[in-house]
Formats: sequence, C-alpha cells, structure tokens
Amino acid sequence: MTAGEQQLFIGIDLNDKYAMVSFATTEYREPNTVSSVAGGENFQIPLAICMASLSGQWMYGEEAIRFDKAGMGKCERNLLSRSLERDFTIIEEKTYEVRTLLAIFLKKILLLAGKLGPQIEIGKVVFTFEKLDGRLMELMEYVFTQLPAKREKITVMDYMESFYYYAQNQKDGLSSHDVVMFRYYGKSMVCWYLSKEKQSKPQLVNVKEIDCGYLTGNKDADFAQMIPQVFEKNIISSVYLVGEGFEGDWMKLSLRILCQGKRAFLGKNLFSKGACYAAEILAGLYAWDYIYMGENEMKFNVSLKVSKNNEMAFHTLITAGDNWYEAASECEAILNGPGEIDFWIQLPQSREARIETLELTNLPSRPNKATRLKIQARAISDRSVKITIKDQGLGEIFKASDMMWEHVMKVN
Repeated sequence: MTAGEQQLFIGIDLNDKYAMVSFATTEYREPNTVSSVAGGENFQIPLAICMASLSGQWMYGEEAIRFDKAGMGKCERNLLSRSLERDFTIIEEKTYEVRTLLAIFLKKILLLAGKLGPQIEIGKVVFTFEKLDGRLMELMEYVFTQLPAKREKITVMDYMESFYYYAQNQKDGLSSHDVVMFRYYGKSMVCWYLSKEKQSKPQLVNVKEIDCGYLTGNKDADFAQMIPQVFEKNIISSVYLVGEGFEGDWMKLSLRILCQGKRAFLGKNLFSKGACYAAEILAGLYAWDYIYMGENEMKFNVSLKVSKNNEMAFHTLITAGDNWYEAASECEAILNGPGEIDFWIQLPQSREARIETLELTNLPSRPNKATRLKIQARAISDRSVKITIKDQGLGEIFKASDMMWEHVMKVN
C-alpha cells in the first residue's frame, strides 16, 4: 500500500474546557493521542484561541494562553458554551462570532492530527461530546461547513457511545464479558454498565447508567462498599476509571476489590480514542458485528421493498443503531401499481416486520410505471421517522404535479 492510499481517522473529545485528539491510519489502526506541544504528554488542549497582535495569526491551546499572558493578544476561552449562546467578541477592533472562533480552533487541531503528512486524506472524523441535543447539533452543523473535511465524513456521538466503541475494541479478553466504567467528578460518581445480548446477530450492546451517589468521609471505604452492589454476581471483564476524582493515592481497599478476577484501568483519553475507533469502523475499515442501542440511536429500521433487475430486494432508508440526529436518506423510485407505498418497519432484535402503507391521495392518474417519486426519510427522534414523498412525473409526457405527502412512523 502506497502513502497515497493511506487515510486518516480522527476522534475528537470536545468540551468547554479542552479538546483531545486521537488519530489512526489505514495502516496503523491503533489510536494515538496527540499533544499540541511536540513531545508533550499533556493531551488536553485548552479550548482557547488568540490572535497574535503583531502577526494577526491565530494561536490556540496553551500557546494562546501564553500570548495572552505576555500581552501579545487577547485570549478567548469557553468557546463551546459561548458559541451555544451565540456570543460575539471584539478582537483588534473587529467583531467575531464566537462560533467562528470555535471553527478556527477545530481547523487547527484537525491539522495537528494530520501531521503525518498532507498526502493522507481524511477518511472519517468523529466528534464526541458529553451529551447531544438539538442546540449543539445546530451549532456543529455550522462549524462543520468551515472544516477541511466533507460533511459526509463527519459524525457526532456522546461519551457513552465512545465508551462502547472503546470497550468493544479492546483485546486480550478485556471485552469478553460485561464492561464497567466509573466516572468520578467532584463528589458525585456515575457508573456505566455495558452488557451484550450474545444470542442476537449482530450482537446488541446496551449501556445503562447507574447513579452511585456521593462519596463522603472515607472515600475508599464508600467506594469499596459500592463496587459489589454494582457488579452483583455478573462476570466483569474490565473496569475503567475516568475523572479527576480518581486522582491521588486514596484507593487502597477499593482497588483490591476492583481487581479481583478483572483488570482495572485509569484513563484520561478514553473518549477520544473511542471516537477514533468509531471513525475507523464507520468508514468501513473492518467488519463490525455489534449494534449499540443508546439514547441517541435509532430504535428501528425503515425499508422499501423494490424491484432491481427483476429481483425483489429491500432498500434501507433508516438503519437501527444510527445516530438519530444524523439519520436521513432519500431515493427515487418508479411507482409500479396503485397509488400507495409500503414501508417495512423492523426492530433490530426481531425477524418480524410491520408494514405501514402510505396512500398517495389524489395522485394524478397515469399508466403503470409512469410516475417517478422522490422519497425522503428523516429521523425526528430515536423512535420516529418523517417520510416525505414528492411526485416528479416522468419526463415531458407526464408532467410533475409537485404534490407532496408526509407521514410520521413511530415505534414504542
């Protein structure tokens, strides 16, 4: 394989304080996390940007903070929360939208991940956030238009899904059974418990969140008491500890309990690495035999039964397990038969499908196979899909009426 055939896969953990960037290539598939300082071990890049007063160049991360302290420019921080609020700022007597500064920052760190050389094209970029919502997605859609990667090569997910991709890519039996992550920030601790339905093909993977409450007084004793309650009598392959609450040398008894028959890991760049694994998998770099069913994932498939080359086949419009914020597709079809279309709705763990028929009311009367339709499907939640159908006629003989029909499909 030549260098020109290589592709770059990037995972970016983004929150209001910092970004972390992990990357892999077609050849070297194990994610590496990069520092903004050559040879540095601090992978957290402060979410800060500064225009150098003398040169007008944009500095980012630690360098932006240094320029600010030296009086060589004005440093802008908290770019994510301020962008969500549609904040503005004035730099060198010019007004900037903060979301534009966020886009400039992300351009910089994408280039940082691309230090392997300009000949390596981007195969996939995955951004991971603590939580997804409509306001965040609206912001990121704007930001994505400013980045040096095509929109179809960019995907978003939340931390829980990044954990799933990370856990399921671990070797040496670390994901053979259930996997647990404890997140500890401040006094509050949360557990994410990953389990698999091994009978299903592909395997369905679920992650449930358990609120472990607060550690007060003797943290070690409290945590040691909490662990068996979370594990119950299940078989756990590995445990991950994430958050500044685990820093320090306070885990003695609890660590011994954690490591009984399993391996425990303390990590800071787990989410960016998980996003990088996701980038490889979503780009089709290798087969993936799992479906993740988190709160942002579509809970059902929507398909059309169509004729291709005189053979019946299913054309998938919406796929279970895809992020519903991004789940959308469109196709064109020639109507063969009466003025109605059957949509097949199927849960991923079921072999049975439910058929919903959409009647094309008042469709102009035409001969068979003389009506071309544009069919669009867009998720409006993880359990509902909006279908839009538009009559496009057929050439000059059968003019398009531009009539439209809409229907919303739901599952409980």
